[in-house]
Amino acid sequence: MRKVIAVDDTYLYDKYEGVLLSAVAQNTKNHIYPIAFYVIDKENDVSWTFFFKKLKSIVVDGPDLCFISDRHKSIVKAYNHAHYGYCMRHLGENLWVNHQCGEHLYLFYNAAKGYSPKEFSNHFVEFKNYCPEVAFFLEHELGFKKWTMSYFPDNWFDMMTINIAKSVNAILITEREYPVASIFNSIAKRFGELFRERHACVLKYKDKKFVPTFKNILRYNMSKGDSFYMENISEDKRQYTVFESGCTAKVDLPKRSCSCRKFDLVKISCDHAMTAL
Repeated sequence: MRKVIAVDDTYLYDKYEGVLLSAVAQNTKNHIYPIAFYVIDKENDVSWTFFFKKLKSIVVDGPDLCFISDRHKSIVKAYNHAHYGYCMRHLGENLWVNHQCGEHLYLFYNAAKGYSPKEFSNHFVEFKNYCPEVAFFLEHELGFKKWTMSYFPDNWFDMMTINIAKSVNAILITEREYPVASIFNSIAKRFGELFRERHACVLKYKDKKFVPTFKNILRYNMSKGDSFYMENISEDKRQYTVFESGCTAKVDLPKRSCSCRKFDLVKISCDHAMTAL
């Protein structure tokens, strides 16, 4: 499981009403991986805090763990070491409705998704020129670390929204009218079927080194790497300069890569350079 967890809520429609909370992640094949569900009578700090404390018994706290939510402050009360960020989509909708900056909202999204501080700065400065009050709110009240790719303190795995949690809620539309016990029975049945299908798929490739998804990724990287040129910039075998289409990136390889064959070294350099570029 990728250590990025999206948390969300959805309202129930039965005569008892209530709210269904969910914590969802992704595995390495981008499949949705539901972790926990919890029904509460209403949304408040006590309910969310209880949910996260129970979740902590399943998902251990740590500096390599990330949460994405619609600005739920209760996470911090249970997870002291994990990082947490704000859903970019929810934040954008808030800016659209409450701050009337829809015409320039694309600059906000470009800044949020910028991989480097320089790329972020280019978009944010332009956004600031059009919407100075909103920019002040984003910079000083929220802080860049909570909603930008370039300043987030850990690996966000390119997940900046809680869309995966929304997707889970979408397939449970019918269940929202059920009694609580039936809701959880249906959830167990639905995801049990999905997991059995995935398990059967994995078993077909258990004697092979890579499943088809990763073969395609490797094939793409090999093809992309053919257009790269590499040059050693010092006597250190780990540091290289990679050139491609007029772009240049400096690459510092992990220590474990030093003993790789030349072909592997080139491929690792290309992967690092693609991230840097």
